[in-house]
Amino acid sequence: MSETSQSTDPATIDALSDAARASGGALGAQTALWRAMFGLEKWFFVARGTPPEVGPLVGLVDEVPSLLAFTTGTRAREFALANGLDEEQASRVLSVPSSGILDLCDQLAQHGVRRLVVDQGTLGFFAPLDQLRPIHGFIQEHPPEG
Repeated sequence: MSETSQSTDPATIDALSDAARASGGALGAQTALWRAMFGLEKWFFVARGTPPEVGPLVGLVDEVPSLLAFTTGTRAREFALANGLDEEQASRVLSVPSSGILDLCDQLAQHGVRRLVVDQGTLGFFAPLDQLRPIHGFIQEHPPEG
């Protein structure tokens, strides 16, 4: 999916999230943040359900059905523990390659999920699910300068 030249690490995303927040949502800062997200090798999710019917946790954030994505498996686990799941449930973390994220989001949007929230409880930045493909397309069409 991503044609970025290298994989991104979560610490970079933390810094870019802070920069985007400080910029008041400036396009350049938002583009850098989402470029980094799509540059992750994998996105992580709290697993819900039982095999073979396992899917990512969807929760209400500001009363909006939201897919909760995390930049690390540890953050997904910590979120699950902080929100009442026991150790066994919290340790069930899904990892999805970045190449599969847009398809996953499209499937969930068909079931009423409206937003993607990243690192809820830590960063909490978000995008409407129906805007992820346009965001990704914009990033692909506008490679980083330099």
